[in-house]
Amino acid sequence: MPKYHTRQREQLLEFFGKNTDKSLSAVQIAESIKDISISAIYRNLAALESEGALKRVPKSGTREVYYQYIGSPECRGSIHVSCTGCGKTYHLPHDTAKKLEESLKTSDGFKISCGDTVLYGVCAECNKERDKK
Repeated sequence: MPKYHTRQREQLLEFFGKNTDKSLSAVQIAESIKDISISAIYRNLAALESEGALKRVPKSGTREVYYQYIGSPECRGSIHVSCTGCGKTYHLPHDTAKKLEESLKTSDGFKISCGDTVLYGVCAECNKERDKK
């Protein structure tokens, strides 16, 4: 349960609600929501993460921390796929995730924690761009 219900928190949740397919850093969020201070953004990000509305996502090749909104029903329990090229993050289709989960369980006895799993790779658009070069 949230401790505080502030205008800044509402703006942040609204922003994440419109950007469910992205993992964003605090700096990127601050650049998009100009009327919230960076300290208020960090404070709210920490609170939302502890409440389970956000997931902290480390990005390969950087020390910066990114945040993914998982407070919406379609995010809960989903495996996320994140492009190392453009940064777009999206939900793995349920049937594909189920096949992956079943395959790993059958072959290795490994059970995936779907809501905590992020797979990294290169999306179709970035692959097209790379192929053009």
